[in-house]
Amino acid sequence: MTQRITSQMLDNSTVNTIDNDLNQLDQTQETLSTGFQINEASDNPTGAALTLSLQGQVSAYAAYQQNITQGVATVETESTSLQQIQQVVQSAQSLTVEAANGTMSSSDLKDAAAEIEQYISQIKQTADTQYDGSYVFSGSAVNTAPWQEDASQSDTFAGNTDSVNYSIGPSTQLPVSANLYSVLGDGVGTGGAFTPSATPGATGTGGLLSTLRTIYSDMTSGNQTDLGTQLTNLSTNLSSLESVQADVGATQDRLQMASSRISTLSSSDTVELSDVYDTDMAAATTTFSTEQAGYEAALQSTSDIIQTSLLNFLQT
Repeated sequence: MTQRITSQMLDNSTVNTIDNDLNQLDQTQETLSTGFQINEASDNPTGAALTLSLQGQVSAYAAYQQNITQGVATVETESTSLQQIQQVVQSAQSLTVEAANGTMSSSDLKDAAAEIEQYISQIKQTADTQYDGSYVFSGSAVNTAPWQEDASQSDTFAGNTDSVNYSIGPSTQLPVSANLYSVLGDGVGTGGAFTPSATPGATGTGGLLSTLRTIYSDMTSGNQTDLGTQLTNLSTNLSSLESVQADVGATQDRLQMASSRISTLSSSDTVELSDVYDTDMAAATTTFSTEQAGYEAALQSTSDIIQTSLLNFLQT
């Protein structure tokens, strides 16, 4: 059967076409005003899903980068503090060499002992360094000062040796805490390398503070014979300190590499997100002008054909 095409059907088809053109024009105008190609999931379901995924990744990379920045600042604080302690130990070493030569009088030795006591205070004060309100050498006990600063007070370590780990990438954790306790110890024993207690939480023996305490005692009592032994112990302590410094340096290198990697990944995903989500303003402006011209031409030509009935159709 042949279907008859009426003027009413032609009029309806023409108006529907104009409505579709107007909707497309409105959509293009929306992308220009918001700056986004996708303003609703229905605009591009696949693109909307990809946008959500990319936005999640970029957000995660920003969090990783923030952790890296925090880690770098913490490690730099540790490095500076370790260098300061190294300088103090070297000063104590020079003073002990002079005292061990046997050229100091009893009074000079007591003055030197007082200076060693000041060095002990300086080292413990530096070991209590904080970054952003957290003690950097207390392990995970970041709210606890690791040592009592005054030389007249106990040298017992109040922190712990648990690592502080920062998430610096997908499934990647990096310890940023330096184990200064393995160098300073608890001030117990006669000096030399630090030996932790076999009992968790109990004081260990040896370490830098123990060596300096022994040097102080030797100078105060005039026991210059033992100072040679303590010089050897100081060298051992300095080697331990340098080992911790090397670990901190390696951590700095890893953080810098992680920062570069995360920055590259973030930039790549940001570009891809922009391609999917952001409006190409130049292209959209050209499209809008073309669509607007086409819409206006369609209105004009249709009004010439339909004339009086067109207004009625548009009003309904």
